[in-house]
Amino acid sequence: FVDPDGVADPNAAPVVTEPVNSTRFMWQANPTGTPSFGFRLSTRFVPDVSGTWTFSITSTSPAQLVIDGDVVVDNADVPLGGSFFGMGKAELTCEIALEAGRSYALEARVRRQPTEQSMSGLYLGALAPVTGDLMAEAVDVAGAADVAVVIVGTNADWESEGWDRDELALPGRQDELVRKVAEACPRTIVVVNAGSPVAMPWLDEVDAVVLAWFPGQEFGDALADVLLGDAEPEGRLPVTFPRSLEDTPAFEHHPGRNGVANYAERRLVGYRWYDTVGREPLFPFGFGLGYAATAIAGAEVLGEHAVAVRVTNASKDRHGVEVVQVYAHQLDRTGLPADEPDQRLVGFAKVAVPAGTTVTAQVALDARAYQGWSVAAHGWVDGAGAYELRVGTSSRHVAARLRVRG
Repeated sequence: FVDPDGVADPNAAPVVTEPVNSTRFMWQANPTGTPSFGFRLSTRFVPDVSGTWTFSITSTSPAQLVIDGDVVVDNADVPLGGSFFGMGKAELTCEIALEAGRSYALEARVRRQPTEQSMSGLYLGALAPVTGDLMAEAVDVAGAADVAVVIVGTNADWESEGWDRDELALPGRQDELVRKVAEACPRTIVVVNAGSPVAMPWLDEVDAVVLAWFPGQEFGDALADVLLGDAEPEGRLPVTFPRSLEDTPAFEHHPGRNGVANYAERRLVGYRWYDTVGREPLFPFGFGLGYAATAIAGAEVLGEHAVAVRVTNASKDRHGVEVVQVYAHQLDRTGLPADEPDQRLVGFAKVAVPAGTTVTAQVALDARAYQGWSVAAHGWVDGAGAYELRVGTSSRHVAARLRVRG
């Protein structure tokens, strides 16, 4: 509708009418001329379960949810911040009792004003009432199984590039589910389907953890191949997994005070902070396991910007893969700034190691492996003195130390 208030006028003629099959909508206007408009979504909703349903709205503009003529959600007074890359409102929910099989008239109304930003959007949500005790059912099934596979994690409701998570804990009762299943089943595997670190308070109570990283529509096939041993797990952590939210570099400073965010960790971001301050992570940067018994047997310097690393596979019939990593540590720390990392990743190589063999991987180091950025010089400058190259399979698992440049 040209007039935003047309969404509530049954006699108003819309400019555009079309069928849709989604409950998520986004519009992007020319930033130099953002128009006002009204948007009304009309449908019939037939619940398949009787009981208390939960409905929600997330939007950039003021929005309402109307069921059988009654406004059940109105987020006009919800402030901006959170959804839609920080330009939308926080989710607002309501609960309403519905009868299974009955048809309800459902409308969503959005009123967009010309003073708003160019991006507009609306997300609708509906959550059915839970019937029965799903936790008890899961525990009963696990208790009768030889091996239990518990898939936990997050989704777009919990993490996005548009907002920050408030905690590391898995949403809902997932931690409780893992613990109860592990207690009921003698062998429990946990698959974490998430795009960022999560806390694992049950880690010592389960037999294995697979981190899946939102793999997409072939998740099931790929997971079966890994769990059954048909495929070798070859991934390594691209981030550090902390033990708790309090153990993260920005915890003491985020979100700031009086509207000012102070990035006090400066260059000590990620593994650089954990390794420099000596904080023990749950899993370090670069960590990952496979089925083969691979290990680094030795390393040697091939000039200042290359390292040869010998990797062995003690398995008799299991081919393996290892990701060899090289970190540079400046030995003389005199005069270095407080945010100078203890070590920096300067090279890595993924190498296949057939069963019962030893292979040599050549790891090329970054061209600036021994340099740092100087604010005073407005450029890259060489570090003083000798360096130690730490060769290993994560930022904390070092198998060989090599001295270079002195």
